[in-house]
Amino acid sequence: MENDQARLIQGLKVGNQSVFKEIFNLYYEPLSKYCYLRMNSAEEAEELVQDIFVKLWQKRESLQINTSLKAYLYRTALNRIINYQDHLRVRREHETHVKLSNSDTIEPTDVLQAAEIQFLVQEVISIMPEKRRLVYELSRRDGLKYSEIAEKLGVSVKTVEAHLSKALEQLRQQLKDYLPVLAGISALISKYFME
Repeated sequence: MENDQARLIQGLKVGNQSVFKEIFNLYYEPLSKYCYLRMNSAEEAEELVQDIFVKLWQKRESLQINTSLKAYLYRTALNRIINYQDHLRVRREHETHVKLSNSDTIEPTDVLQAAEIQFLVQEVISIMPEKRRLVYELSRRDGLKYSEIAEKLGVSVKTVEAHLSKALEQLRQQLKDYLPVLAGISALISKYFME
């Protein structure tokens, strides 16, 4: 199995089209199912997987695969799914922002501040180390328990707690200048911008 993985990676790197076709035939369908289960859109999942294979071929010479090809492809897919979900969330937030801006019950400045803070939070999350960001999003966005996150990522609950603690500390540090504003509009952020 390990030798086969090395053969596939080496064949891909030297531009062997029959090896690329073998990789495609081996992983296209399982990757598509994996993406579909997380995206709930067959069309979007197929487009994402096709793009992964296009990029795999285009960047074959400079690929740095330190694990198995399968792990590399699934990690790439997971990162792309997270980006896709972030894009959907931003679009929903914008739609909510537009609706709220037309509301008489909420001050437009509060909505703008809430949107700005949410944008800053997303910026901080995006620069977190990958594992820390993933743990934070699985906890806060997906609502998973520590034990569920640990099982999903194959780490201990203590590791999950450590990553989440560091993520929250990083958010506090990066957003400390906004704490007074956050206190005033936290209910608005929770109500309209958090899932």
